[in-house]
Order: sequence, then structure tokens, then C-alpha cells
Amino acid sequence: YEFIGTVINKRLPNPFMPDAPQRISTDTSQKLPIRFGETIKKYIARGLDMKNLVLIPLTLAGYARFLKALDDNLEPFTPSSDPKLDELMAIVAPLKTGTPDQDWSCLKQLYSRADIFGLDLTETPLYDRIEGMVKELFAGKGAVRATLHKYTSLR
Repeated sequence: YEFIGTVINKRLPNPFMPDAPQRISTDTSQKLPIRFGETIKKYIARGLDMKNLVLIPLTLAGYARFLKALDDNLEPFTPSSDPKLDELMAIVAPLKTGTPDQDWSCLKQLYSRADIFGLDLTETPLYDRIEGMVKELFAGKGAVRATLHKYTSLR
């Protein structure tokens, strides 16, 4: 949690460290397998308990929300460039914010993509948590902030 606080409160606002969220999120589909997929694979290979993982499933859930291209006020934004952006955005296109009783099955189509996540996440113990977090992130206006606060205790 200390690291997240440092990034949000010190690194991103620092004008001498030009690490903008737009640059960080460029080519995200190419970064997820190595940054998260490999970690999850190691957890599985070593038989480690994944129940304690919070930020990894939250990040992966956040990716589905990012692909919707609506900010937390439900205003459209232009996502950073990515070679698979249009294809992945089309997967989550049926999802609506503020509609809890909807068909969430497109999430299995997204999270089963080993080319994006490094493995089929639907076959891991993390999938139910990721899906639950996605539902929280899609709850409506302000849901992203509320979900981040809930899981990171950043206030």
C-alpha cells in the first residue's frame, strides 16, 4: 500500500518525473502477460495461496473498466494506443455501467485470453475475485474511486 501511495501522491504529480498514466498504459495488452501473468504462473507452480492477492486481481479487473473507455464520471476518454485495443474494447462493449443484473459472460471471453494475460485466468482461483471486482468497478458513477478506496485504503 505504501508503494501505491507513493506513486499516486508523489511520482505522478512530480513534474520532474514525466511518467503520465497515458504513457504507462500504452501497449497494455503487451505488458500484462509479463508483469502479472508470470507472477500468477509462479504462484500456481509453487502451490502458493492466492487468497491474499488483492492488487493483482484489482489491476486486472481495472483493465476491463479501462477498456470501456469511460472515466469515473462516465465521460468518454480516448485510451492510450495498443495494437489490440479495438479488439479488446469490442469484448467489453456490451457491458453497461450502473446495471448490476446484466450478462457478464463477456468477461470470460476477455480473461481467458492467454495472449493478453499470460494464462487463462478463468482457470485460476483468482477469476471469481477479478469478476467480482469488475462488477464493483462498473457499479456506476464514482465506482472506480470507491473500489480503489475499498481495496487500497487510500483516502
